[in-house]
Amino acid sequence: MGGLRNYLQRAMAPRAVVALSRLPRTPWAARKRVELYFAYDDPYAAVALPGLLRIVHARGAPLSLYPLVERGIAGDPAAEQRRAYAIMDANRLAQRDGRRLSRKLPLTAGECAFLAAWTEAARHDTGSADFAAAVLEKLWFNSTGGVPREACAQLHRVHLHRDPPPDEAPWRQALARNARRLRRKGHWESPAARVGGAWYFAHERLPQIDARLAALRR
Repeated sequence: MGGLRNYLQRAMAPRAVVALSRLPRTPWAARKRVELYFAYDDPYAAVALPGLLRIVHARGAPLSLYPLVERGIAGDPAAEQRRAYAIMDANRLAQRDGRRLSRKLPLTAGECAFLAAWTEAARHDTGSADFAAAVLEKLWFNSTGGVPREACAQLHRVHLHRDPPPDEAPWRQALARNARRLRRKGHWESPAARVGGAWYFAHERLPQIDARLAALRR
């Protein structure tokens, strides 16, 4: 029996190595891709995206944005309290960089739905991430009251070089797919970053995201 085992090990091991070498490998750029699921009504997204952009640019990592209208846990009885706390906590995080939110009250998903639609419509545009970051900056650091639609439209023209879509309806199904994709992959909230199969809350874990991207390059 020992002789048979030795024979099989000698015969099969080299074949296994050759077979494994011929398996398709995930390209390095694909493994490094960062997926960010975020909502415009989430102040944490405004804190997270600028730093995330600096990281992906420095690491040469592709970034895919998945704007959300639906997020969180359905039927969460503490949803309103969480929204109010998010503003206070995001303000605390922003103050680490010497900044302060201009808003004191939450925004609703419905108020920001058109911005998610505009971002989804620009999915394949190179300026989409810069547009999203500029809008989040405008919403949470440089405005109060209602969502400043015309100011956001001007940011669309600056970063995407055209007028925004006149109607958000064509993009509603795509936005719903973003929410389903987020849950199917194992998360539920904004701003959630997926890097090399691992999940991070982007507003809290930028150093860990950077370290993950560095490790994936090895």
